[in-house]
Amino acid sequence: MAYTTKKSLLEAIRSGDEVSWQEFYETYRPLIVVRGRDYRLNVAETDELVQSVMLHFFDRSQVFVYDRGKGRFRDYLGVMIYHCTLNIIRQRRKNEINCDEVELAEPDQDRWLQEWQQHIMTLALKQLKLQLEDSTFQAFELYAVKGEPPEKVARFLKMPVNTVYVAKSRAVAKLRRIVNRLREEE
Repeated sequence: MAYTTKKSLLEAIRSGDEVSWQEFYETYRPLIVVRGRDYRLNVAETDELVQSVMLHFFDRSQVFVYDRGKGRFRDYLGVMIYHCTLNIIRQRRKNEINCDEVELAEPDQDRWLQEWQQHIMTLALKQLKLQLEDSTFQAFELYAVKGEPPEKVARFLKMPVNTVYVAKSRAVAKLRRIVNRLREEE
């Protein structure tokens, strides 16, 4: 699946493109799940959170226009996740103690930012893998990501040690460009 910028992805969703909806779901579902766990939702509630956020966004997709001047998409998504989580917890509490009042701790913005950065890195690594030869990506992944010694990587991939160093260098340079582009697009 080719990478689509957030703005063009959101525009495609707005026009009703099903492939873009699938890409949106696959891109943001893992982030929503992690956030649900942060709020201590159980597995069923986390699944409900994913559905709720997606439905909430779907309901607004026809009128939603991304305006970078009004803020970042990650902030919009974070607030949406927070409100959907609050509704799930309200429902849980209402069922448990017949009470409408629920207090949910304010979202931990530092944790959200860390999760977002990890999300960006995951997307960047997926894109990097598509842009590199398999052996180059494997060398980079084994050496730079997993911390294997370059000599061991070279033996495993049957390449000179110098090639492992070059693969890492090229991959890191490309990865930086991808991450910078993703951050600009947010």
